[in-house]
Amino acid sequence: MRVDLPGGQWADLLEPSDLRAGDMKAMRRDQLLTGGIATMGWWDAARDVLLRRVITAWSLDLPLPRDLPGTEEEAGSLDRLTIPIYQALLDELGPYIALINGEAEDPKSSPESAGGSKGSPSTSATS
Repeated sequence: MRVDLPGGQWADLLEPSDLRAGDMKAMRRDQLLTGGIATMGWWDAARDVLLRRVITAWSLDLPLPRDLPGTEEEAGSLDRLTIPIYQALLDELGPYIALINGEAEDPKSSPESAGGSKGSPSTSATS
């Protein structure tokens, strides 16, 4: 899906329903599960992991984030973005994070999308 970015730029992102288990695991890696307090640095890093996985193309004059993730010595593509462009990308992550956190259902896996319903089993014409 294409999203508009400030300055007439754009980015193509995977649909949330196209996320895979590896994407979820990568974002959750090193997440505190024992009631610890997540730092802003951890949250920034987790969202950057997700952005590197969901951005498939963009109009910016930088390599895609997956191609230039950055190192301690060199800033990656996401670190080189203006704050308004970076914030616009972050604003698109809500549905992805909800799916990863189990707060949203993947529409491709719902029984309704397969022609059935949650509460009633399908019936056949031979019964």
